[in-house]
Amino acid sequence: MTRQLPSDAGFSLVEMLAALAVLAVAGLALMNAMTTGLRAAGLAQETALAGLAADNILALQIAGENGQTLRGRTGRYELAGAAYDWRLTVEAAPGGSLDQVTLVLERDDKEAARRVTFVRRDR
Repeated sequence: MTRQLPSDAGFSLVEMLAALAVLAVAGLALMNAMTTGLRAAGLAQETALAGLAADNILALQIAGENGQTLRGRTGRYELAGAAYDWRLTVEAAPGGSLDQVTLVLERDDKEAARRVTFVRRDR
């Protein structure tokens, strides 16, 4: 005794191809979202690392003066495998008793971070 299946049982080849196309488009959208997320995370990490390097340099330069007058200078700083060129400028702030200290940090000739602070002139 053989059993016969109705002629419309299962999926047709066209239906399967349409389902695969929908899955492929959804997969591409997910891959694009993952790539964008990874790129954003990498940029956030680079920005945070540059900010940390700038804070370290600024603290070292201000604390390292030992009561001497803070002056402008340049240098190179490495942190976590990244090398930064930095430039420190000191200008008299309006009002008389403060100096404005600006640190610009560059990586690959692009500004990576900038810090501005004020110190008392008569330290």
